[in-house]
Amino acid sequence: MPVANIHVLAGHPRPLLKAMLREFAAVFAKTMGAPTDRLQVWVTEVDPELFVVAGENADEVLQRQARGDTEVPFIRMALMEGRPTELLHRVMADLSEVVSRHLGGDPQRVRVQIDQVHPDRWAIGGVPASVSRAAEIARMAQA
Repeated sequence: MPVANIHVLAGHPRPLLKAMLREFAAVFAKTMGAPTDRLQVWVTEVDPELFVVAGENADEVLQRQARGDTEVPFIRMALMEGRPTELLHRVMADLSEVVSRHLGGDPQRVRVQIDQVHPDRWAIGGVPASVSRAAEIARMAQA
């Protein structure tokens, strides 16, 4: 189930974003212990004219300072409930490092939000995960 959306300012070269996505997905899967065939990660690019940093439009800020000092990448993940807090902290740190390294910014500028979803409120093919993945969810709860 794990899904992640990385919000960045538009203007990064496509090969850089593609490389970041590949590494992000690999680290995400490894840290979470999730099968890669269930993982989805995508980038949403935001127009710098429609993004405000410290009260000023990012396109104007980018005229005076480096992208890495301007951009605040935002990672939003949806994960099934039941994972240990330590694992959530580790994935936030690991993915912040991947994003900041690829985008050339300070890891302290990366923001991460994890939305934990109850298995009754996540459907796979229209069937709640609490039903379709009951055995798997029980194993996670025991771990």
